[in-house]
Amino acid sequence: MKSQELNSIHQLPVEELKAQLKDCEEKYFHLKFKNKVAPAKNRLEIRTLRKHRARLMTWIQEKNIKDGK
Repeated sequence: MKSQELNSIHQLPVEELKAQLKDCEEKYFHLKFKNKVAPAKNRLEIRTLRKHRARLMTWIQEKNIKDGK
């Protein structure tokens, strides 16, 4: 992802980030499952989703700490 896209996602409220996290986790699960059944053509997509998922979780944590939750 480009840095502008990441910055715009980072500015979203926690609810939106959680929704994107849920969507990302679903995609990640299905992609991993497909890869176990038959090797994926593009393994970089799995890595990219895993990193994006980690970013989302980090941003949610940052916002929760910032808000005092």
